[in-house]
Amino acid sequence: MDVISNPGITIAEIYSVNAPELRRFALSLARDADRADDLVSDTLLRAMAHLALLGQLNPYQRRAWLYRTLKNRFIDEQRSRQREQALFEQMTLLDDGPVAYVLPPDLLAQAPEQYRELLEMRFLFGMTSEEISQKLGIPAATVRSRLHLAIKCLRQADL
Repeated sequence: MDVISNPGITIAEIYSVNAPELRRFALSLARDADRADDLVSDTLLRAMAHLALLGQLNPYQRRAWLYRTLKNRFIDEQRSRQREQALFEQMTLLDDGPVAYVLPPDLLAQAPEQYRELLEMRFLFGMTSEEISQKLGIPAATVRSRLHLAIKCLRQADL
């Protein structure tokens, strides 16, 4: 219990011990100094939120946690960029816009109005429930629930 109230480690200590190695690792992944710095900053921000946990880990475990967090953040960014690039390419190739290409034209028109935006974000733009929740300012579980209801409504309408 004492470890949680006093984690025994500060973010300054984590930074001074791990920042140079984290930056080299981030540079090897991103191949861009600015992006590498952003990855290290994001990792250290997440470390600040988990100081109690990091205080309980030995230095090797702490280092592994930092490396895994940095790599996961890098992978998340890569996936997001790929989705954005695919959407951009799709939108530039189509005259009628992406809806006519990805979804049947009448499908969104027949979907209940309160679910149309969610359906577009999920199935047209390929966004995850977490990304949709951040954009709309609602919990991810609510997004998933509403998507489920929207699909259920479409099935009941025999579309």
